[in-house]
Amino acid sequence: MATSSMICLLSLLPPFALCPSVLDPGDIPVLDSYHTDDSGISVDAADTKLVYDLHNAEVRFEWEGSSAFYQVVPGLMAILLLNIAPCGVVLPLSNPYTDDMLYARECNAQMEFGYVAANGSTIIITGFKPGNTLQIPKGALHWGLNKSCTRAVSIIKFFNGPDISFVRPDIQIGSIPESILNVSMGEELARKISELKKLNPEDPIARCPKCMRMCGLV
Repeated sequence: MATSSMICLLSLLPPFALCPSVLDPGDIPVLDSYHTDDSGISVDAADTKLVYDLHNAEVRFEWEGSSAFYQVVPGLMAILLLNIAPCGVVLPLSNPYTDDMLYARECNAQMEFGYVAANGSTIIITGFKPGNTLQIPKGALHWGLNKSCTRAVSIIKFFNGPDISFVRPDIQIGSIPESILNVSMGEELARKISELKKLNPEDPIARCPKCMRMCGLV
């Protein structure tokens, strides 16, 4: 019961349920080293699988000052630490298998986030501050832009499942046969769109050329 309670503390930030009513014993992290006293079980953070060190996690992505580190809580959720460099862009993408909650750890007034709502409306959110959160529904197309010339942004994302695979719409559209795009969009636009298939689908972050020119970073 104590272990389940500790795991369920992770659900206080996201509004969606992360803690099943019954946990499979195989999903509960094991205490590697502990001792007991009158106050309960005392565990060193470095010696237990209940604690996840995002700063020393596996590097998922790293490019020109931007980086992403992630950890998976077996059977429950995934946690990702995203550092966005000045003029950094989180490219438009969607997570087809999980909802996620974005938490601003370090932010600045020039950071903006956007997503496409279920009714097709484009929502741009500005004025994000440290401590603010944003819920992104499963499958929603979303992106981010750090317009600051000097300040990086640090974001923690909580996913309500272990699979944080993402899909980029430009890669998807570029994969449509050119013959179909010709009918849908015309030959000239179809040729340009078909070039999208050459993009690297593994890159979720880039730099904004216009921002970099304005900031004197190029």
